[in-house]
Amino acid sequence: MSLDLNLIRTFLSIYDHRSVTRAAQDLSLTQPTVSHALGRLRRALHDPLFVRGPAGYEPTVRASELAAVFRKSVLAVDEAVDADRVFDPSQTSRTFRLCLTDIGENAFLPRIMKQLVVQAPGASLEVVPMQISQVQSWLAHGEIDGAIASVPLEVSGRRTIVADDRYVCVLPQDAAAPESRIAWKDFLALKHVAMDPAAGHDQVEQAIRAQQVDRTIALRVPHFTALAEVVVGCGMVAILPRQMATRMAERWPVAIRGLPFDMPQFEVTLYWDAAVSSTGAAAWFLDLVAEALVEPGTEP
Repeated sequence: MSLDLNLIRTFLSIYDHRSVTRAAQDLSLTQPTVSHALGRLRRALHDPLFVRGPAGYEPTVRASELAAVFRKSVLAVDEAVDADRVFDPSQTSRTFRLCLTDIGENAFLPRIMKQLVVQAPGASLEVVPMQISQVQSWLAHGEIDGAIASVPLEVSGRRTIVADDRYVCVLPQDAAAPESRIAWKDFLALKHVAMDPAAGHDQVEQAIRAQQVDRTIALRVPHFTALAEVVVGCGMVAILPRQMATRMAERWPVAIRGLPFDMPQFEVTLYWDAAVSSTGAAAWFLDLVAEALVEPGTEP
């Protein structure tokens, strides 16, 4: 059995968007055309591929298996076709996909988009929310072009974006000197906001567990969106990277305190799979991200 490459592209667009309507818009096709293509795929593959669910078209197990294979195949075809042609960012209409934590969105997106809209005005960027356990698979299968994370990942492409950041406490302003270390009794007396480990910040939870202490977690969240208002308004403490804490202190009346225990510094790294994103549009995009974000004096 052979499948038309355009059918495979249609399948991947439906898979990514979870919608026939949005896939049609993405491919510049009519909705009936995409629906007809989906029908052909279902008959050829003997599987419904997608079923309607609360969030749109949910892929079947078979569809999820095929998506990884199809995406890698399409990427290989595109790379082969583009091998003899120089990628021109000013002419591309490609949608790039970058996996970020919400901290990454806050800290990095403005700088990335500032460069992207200038160098590739017809391109677009889709941010994929961080699920740290899935990132390596997403990269290997070409589902994302790159990921920015502070957790070490075993992938073939990497470049340091932020060197030697560290975690600190953020709490409502007090008389303490900035960056002074909070005492254990004060740390444990406060109510804490904790992050979902899946968001890529499990280092903190592991470090606290290693201290064998019990803290009061009053709120557990999957992202930092409302963190500053909760800390200030509810008198709570949160632990987050110093870079974000500093940005928060510029806008909110918060104090930054050192942790009551030692914790190693960490690097924020741009990751990609060299077998998938080493040439063409993806490689250009990764270079743009790195150049937009790498701190002066930081080595690749």
